[in-house]
Parts: sequence; C-alpha cells; structure tokens
Amino acid sequence: MDERNLYLILQPESRTSGARPFRGVHHALVLLGIAIMLASTVEGLRDEWELALDVGFWLVAGFFVFEYVLRLIASAAAPGAEHIGAWRARLRWVASPSGIYDLVCALAGLAALSQQHAVSLLASLWIFKLVRYSAGLASLRRVISRARSALMSVLLGFMIVLLVAGSLAYLLEREANPKDFGSIPAALWWAIVTLTTTGYGDVVPQTGAGRLLAGCVMISGILVFALWAGILATGYAEETRRREFLRTWELVANVPFFHSIGASLIAEVARLLRPHDHPSGSVIMRRGERGDCMYFIADGEVEIQLSNPVTLGAGHFFGELALLTRAPRNATVVTVRPSTLLTLDIADFHELLGHQPELARAIREEAVRRVGTPVQSAADALPETALSDRPA
Repeated sequence: MDERNLYLILQPESRTSGARPFRGVHHALVLLGIAIMLASTVEGLRDEWELALDVGFWLVAGFFVFEYVLRLIASAAAPGAEHIGAWRARLRWVASPSGIYDLVCALAGLAALSQQHAVSLLASLWIFKLVRYSAGLASLRRVISRARSALMSVLLGFMIVLLVAGSLAYLLEREANPKDFGSIPAALWWAIVTLTTTGYGDVVPQTGAGRLLAGCVMISGILVFALWAGILATGYAEETRRREFLRTWELVANVPFFHSIGASLIAEVARLLRPHDHPSGSVIMRRGERGDCMYFIADGEVEIQLSNPVTLGAGHFFGELALLTRAPRNATVVTVRPSTLLTLDIADFHELLGHQPELARAIREEAVRRVGTPVQSAADALPETALSDRPA
C-alpha cells in the first residue's frame, strides 16, 4: 500500500475502502483499553482476571504503537509534503501536537504494561483519541474560537459579580459568621458556590442582608450561565448549518446535472437540498405512494424496479414526474449499494422552479423526453403506467 492510500485510510472522514474498518477497530480498542484500565482499579477483580487484563493491555498498547508508526509513514503524503520532502514532512508531524499526543499514547500503553497501577492510569489518555474523529467537537472548538470575544466579556462580568459578591458577603457576615466569612478569600468560596447555583450548603449566610445578597447572586449566576449557553448554542447552530451547507455544496457541484448552472444557482440549490446516506437495500420510494420529493444521486447506485429494471448511478435524478404531474409513484426505487441522495421536497421543488427558469426548463425537458408528452397535461393524457418516475 502506498503512502497516499495509507494517509486517506487514516483520515477521520475518509470513505475509502479501508477507512471504515480501521476506524471500527480503532474505536473498539480505545474503549477496550479504557475498560481494562477501569477494571484494573477494582479490588479483587485485578487478581481474578489478571491474565485476561494483561493480554488485553498488550493488544491495545501494541495497536497504538502500530498506529503511531502508520501515521508517521503516512505523514509523507500529507498536503504540502511534496514541497518539503518525505522525511521533513515526517519530522514536522512528529513535532506537531498530533504527533506528540500519539507518541504519548503509545508510550503510556507500554508503560502500563509494567503492571504499576498508578502508571496504568496514563491509559486514560486514550479516550482523547476519539476527539479527532468527532466532527461535533471540532465544530465546538471553532465555535469557541470565533465567539471568544463574547465569551471573554461574559467571563469578565462573572469575575466582577464574583468579587463584588464576596466583598459584600464579607462586610455583611464577618461578625455573625467569622469562621466562614472572616476574610474576602474565604467569602469567595461561598460566592462561587452560590453564583454557579451549586449550593453545597456548607456555608450559609446568617443575617437577613446576607440572605438577600445570596438571592441576588443566584439570579446573577443564572443570567451569566444563560448568556454563555446562548452564545455557544447560537454559534454551534451556525457552525452546523455552515458545515452542512458546505457538504451539500460539494455534493451538488459533483452532480453532472448541475455542472453548467453556475455558482449562484448551485448556492440556491444547496440551500434547498438535504443530503441523506442510505445503506444498501434501502427502499427510497414505493409504487403507489404520493410523490412529495425528488432525488439527485450524489454517490452510489439505485435500481428502478419496473418491468425492465433500470439501474442509476451518481449524477442521475429521479422522482420529478410525480411532482410535475401530481400522479402517484409508479415505481419502487431501492439502493443497490450504499448511496448518498440529495432530497428536494415538493415545496422547495416548486419554489426552485419558480425562481430558476433555466433549471425548470431542464427538468421539464427531461420529463417530456421520458414520457413523450408535455408534462402540463401528462396527468390527464397519459395512462398510469406511462407516468413512471424513471431516471435520467
């Protein structure tokens, strides 16, 4: 296997033939390693299952050493490596945060084999290996980076309220409760617990003024954390929409039907289409159903189950006749292999046709080609068997 194919297999979102099996083995061994680490700290369990736990640790630790070697080799095929040479690219990866982390994980596994329980806790670092495969956590990192100004402003407000609350609590409670409020640093513990609405109950104001202050601090804490949650939720929703739009844009741009429509129309189509992944053998639509959407095949293959079955690959579309003619579906469509379909529902379909006359004309011309009759009168002029949602 060459370095380029190896690099693609190791990428988190790769869809090459070996990528998914590798990810499955990788994730399973991460979870196994964490389970073994936890089990080894249970009194009595370590002695009873010592051999099984040791063998499991050998297996997991060996895999992560092997993974480190693979990533070191594959780093020579990373983008930009062709300009600096294979070995310089590998050295750059070794010195990168990702390379250092993978090395630490490999060494932690080997150290854990010494059977020193304190050292084996280093294996807890393995759980962070799943982070690089989580698109959601990557999105959260970008959200925090983009919203850091707003988040820091709220943090500054939190610190101001915390200091003011601690200082006032010290002034109001120092005589009634000198043990817990004898200094501002001591009062800050109460302020933190109250402001975060944790409420341990180990420190409680004794005076009426102190309790009134506690109520105000609790409400302030709710407001502060609501602001934080609102900023993160809004940013995360925007990032999710952006990521989905980029994915849909890429899929739409790869459909041959849209190659000549221009970037502005691709953006309009990408806004309306919804990508869905379907496993092999999935029924996309059934004969006799009401037509409520049409489909573009971005990747994969489907079969139109007619008297003479038709197989469609990437770039084709189907299901538009039922939307144009208002007739029921006249064919069942099943995926032949795992497929990615772009769905356009009936409301967005007619909106798109109204706003984009070029696309409307292309779809109607294709529908006329299929049935041999203008689609405006197809529902009345054609027999039911002629109105099949057959492919382009």
